[in-house]
Amino acid sequence: MLTDLYWTLDGDVALGLDGDLKDTSFDVFRSLWQEMRTRCQSSFKDWALHPEIGANLEELLGEMNNKRTAEEGRTRIMSALTLGGFLPRESIRIRYLPVSRHKLFYDITVTVTDPGSGRTRMLKSQLLYDTAEQELTVV
Repeated sequence: MLTDLYWTLDGDVALGLDGDLKDTSFDVFRSLWQEMRTRCQSSFKDWALHPEIGANLEELLGEMNNKRTAEEGRTRIMSALTLGGFLPRESIRIRYLPVSRHKLFYDITVTVTDPGSGRTRMLKSQLLYDTAEQELTVV
């Protein structure tokens, strides 16, 4: 597990109690969870150093909210999370639910073990994607 800067849900850097930049050293799983969110929310070429990272969910814009579209989103999320061996496929569970005519809810659960301590934890990320507005919200 790596240490990273601590990012808020809005994508801002946070300050620690000491006034310095906050990092994820207090929680070995936080950095991994942040990377999961980044990969799901991003599109190819969003990141100059890693242009291949992203789920490209914006390509579902205008698609009907049906099982085929939901499965396509699920496949894209799975690909983003497994790219480059980031996470093993068997540790990821992605469920989806249509919540309105244009909105798909994705519930992503990853089971991970910290090699240092042997602790296992389930990390969750939830996304709401609007196929009409191309809006992706982390819930």
